[in-house]
Amino acid sequence: MKALRTLPAAVTSIAVASPAQMPADRVQPLGVKRLLLACLLSVCLFLASPVPSRADELAAAWPTLAHPRESRIDEVGGQIRINGTPMRIVRVQATLPVDALASHYRQVLGQPHAESQAGGAQVLAQGRSNFFITVTLQQLPDGGSEALVAVADSHGARAAAGRPLGLDIPAGTTLLSDMESTDGGIASRQFVLANAHSLRVNLDRLSATLARRGLHPESPPVTGKDGALLQHFGGTSGQAQLVLMRHENQTHAVLTLLSRQP
Repeated sequence: MKALRTLPAAVTSIAVASPAQMPADRVQPLGVKRLLLACLLSVCLFLASPVPSRADELAAAWPTLAHPRESRIDEVGGQIRINGTPMRIVRVQATLPVDALASHYRQVLGQPHAESQAGGAQVLAQGRSNFFITVTLQQLPDGGSEALVAVADSHGARAAAGRPLGLDIPAGTTLLSDMESTDGGIASRQFVLANAHSLRVNLDRLSATLARRGLHPESPPVTGKDGALLQHFGGTSGQAQLVLMRHENQTHAVLTLLSRQP
């Protein structure tokens, strides 16, 4: 983890760790385009849906959707939590144009379902028992299309409400996102934070909280584009990567924690 990867240009292009694709001797984060938009949109939409009864929750199983034939199907990140909400996410790449792909998922979802536009993407959404499904569709440059199918579990979200972060963050910090993934024996948790402190203050304070977890800098921090800082940490408990970016008197911190599960 000593080599510098491309620093994210903004918080909306944050990399999400996919542990199943990491080599056995080194834990590495993997970027997934547009995943954060689809996940957070699914969480926001399902939070606005009706709360199911306890009987419905116990009887429900994770819903699945039929995908187009001859499409490429990739499960993203294994077991995932977005801000405490359990998620299952599948990435579908098809040779169909986006209108045809949207028509396929309209038929698969059936009625009723909702449709909207978000960040240049077309979104289909539907509630099923204690789950909420979103299908985020975009055209690809090669003429094909892509769908991110996200399923959110409302019962699991309520069970996780109020749990501690397990991390000491600087005073006055806002938690923008908390993303977890467990796959292939590797656990990943990524925090996106914002505050008014300088890059150096954030680096010092977050380094101190990581040191209490047994994680220490592997080398001096690397300065990236526009003065952003990247610092790798390692230790017997796992690894971490911290990216700090300063813009308009505000610092954004992207902290990814990686560890092996017993």
